[in-house]
Amino acid sequence: MDGRTLLARKNDPSCKLPSPLNPIPTDPIVGSKDFYHVNVIVSGALAIFSISVTFALIWRHITHMSRPREQIYIIRICLLLPIIAAVFWVGVYIPRYYVYTYAIVVFCEPVTLMCFFLFICETLAAPVSGPALPTPPSRRDVFLSPLVTRARLTGGSVTDKSLFNPFRFNWYGIAQNVPIIWAVAIAIIATEAAGVYCLTAHDAHHAHIYLIVFKTISTFAALLYVLREVLPVRSEVKKHRAMAKLWGFKALIFLQVSQDFIFSIIDSRAPRSITESTKISQVDFITGVPALVAEIELVVFSVFFHYAYSVSVYRLSDEQKRAGEHYKGYGWRLIYKVFDIRDIFALILFPFRIREEVVSKEEEMQTLETRENNEGSPERKSPYQHSIEVEAATQDP
Repeated sequence: MDGRTLLARKNDPSCKLPSPLNPIPTDPIVGSKDFYHVNVIVSGALAIFSISVTFALIWRHITHMSRPREQIYIIRICLLLPIIAAVFWVGVYIPRYYVYTYAIVVFCEPVTLMCFFLFICETLAAPVSGPALPTPPSRRDVFLSPLVTRARLTGGSVTDKSLFNPFRFNWYGIAQNVPIIWAVAIAIIATEAAGVYCLTAHDAHHAHIYLIVFKTISTFAALLYVLREVLPVRSEVKKHRAMAKLWGFKALIFLQVSQDFIFSIIDSRAPRSITESTKISQVDFITGVPALVAEIELVVFSVFFHYAYSVSVYRLSDEQKRAGEHYKGYGWRLIYKVFDIRDIFALILFPFRIREEVVSKEEEMQTLETRENNEGSPERKSPYQHSIEVEAATQDP
């Protein structure tokens, strides 16, 4: 696409948005303040509340970090709320940056979804209760834990096609979300800078409709494949309130994605009497209203996350403390660990070698079983099986 084409599209009259998006004065709605200034104050107050409540939860996990690998994923998931709250408020306060701040949210959403899936994998690979493992499970064992768990529950083999093929297909469906959505986020920034994005346009001359469709399809597909992996093993992670975490997180992502789609339709179809009036300007309707709705929802989710991602699961009992277990403190290194997303890149690349890893895992399990049979030793329990037995023993009267 040459410069003349971009210039023609930038000046296309089909995009009826003012450029740049600056606040437009309207009649006051509260005292001497118009909708823009009221929205800045209300959205800011809501953002401060949700950010404060979320960071309180994060701090509780930091000070009760008994299972760091799981809780680091929880911290990453929770960080999505303050990120959305902060960048949307900036978009309300400075409307001309709204699209760019929205791209930040788009960039962060798939990372958070991957962290949720890896959190489930981690809880399946590590003990649910009882003492922590002296050696944490390898990355391969974490990635394969949903498959290994389903094989154990069904009495099958991890190389069984009826188990392996759906697992591989689901993993591809989950992993596609990050590269596709990151490409969408970059395209949003590039097309907005070129003047061909246009929040209210749904024609072939502007990028907005294409990018919204790609984002919606990719995110809903990834959510579906995560659901297909989690639901069959939900009983195995019941102690971690996995379903509350799943539905709470799914609702957050679903609302963000669906609202993008709904508001984009409203922005282009709503009559001018609604989008442009003496009380509310077109800029307020396009940027301020969606951001205000999101800020209200974030208040609800910030409170609900205290239940879904409660720190109570990770509090050490008196028996565990007497046994020498203690909370792990990473200090400033925790910041590095939270933002070190190499595990996300490993998740994306894993499908390309998933068959070799599954075959290797099956050979390892068969070798271990053969050695135990030859030695006549008692059956060796996997860390996960051992944790289940410990939990059952503690529940017996």
